[in-house]
Order: sequence, then C-alpha cells, then structure tokens
Amino acid sequence: MKTDWENGSRDRDDALHLLFLAWMHWADPSFVTGMQDDPEADKLWRAIYAHFGGEDAEDAEFLHVAGLMAVIFPWGLGDESEWSSRAKRMKARSLHLKPDGFSPEFFEGRRDYGDYFAHQARVQVG
Repeated sequence: MKTDWENGSRDRDDALHLLFLAWMHWADPSFVTGMQDDPEADKLWRAIYAHFGGEDAEDAEFLHVAGLMAVIFPWGLGDESEWSSRAKRMKARSLHLKPDGFSPEFFEGRRDYGDYFAHQARVQVG
C-alpha cells in the first residue's frame, strides 16, 4: 500500500488503512505491532492527513478515525494541547457529517484497520 501511495494511488480505503498503519508505527511498540521501525511513518501519516483535508475534511470516517488517533496519542502527532483540540474538532465535525456516528459493524471485515476501529467503537459504546 505504501508503494502504491508513493506511486500516486489514492484509493480511499487503502489510504485510510495506510493512515492507520503509519500511525501504529509510533502508537504501539514494535513488539506489540510486529512492525519494523519506519522513520518515514510520521511523514506518511501527515501526507495522508493532508490528502483528506485535515480537520476541514468532508469525509466523516476519516475525521472519526484521525480524531481517535489524535485522542489516543496526541503527543505523538506534535504539540499535545494542539492535537487534543484538533481531535475534539474532528470528532465534532465527523458527528456533524454523520450524526449517528460509526458502529462496530461499519468497520468489520476491513482488515487490521477495521478490526482496530470496530474494537474502538465497541469500547465507546460499552
């Protein structure tokens, strides 16, 4: 997926999955994720974030997942206070665009990305 992205592919679902994988490079240690260190992961995450439009995006799912990433690990994205604020705005914008939010079932069957965010949806509901 990373190679496809670098070669100009902008498939939406692949981009969301790649956003998640790039984030996981610093969100969890390699002994948990099984991923090798990628010093370009932060740059890739930011490129995908910008591609979707950042916090001004029109894609509710992107806002939801990027906002969750920022809630869970704001200091990994930069200034903790700034990213905590961005996370709140992204969540609010996501709910404005999709008032019912995202159920666990919405994410199921979508590889690692789907498994992770289906779990997060269950935690938020439960």
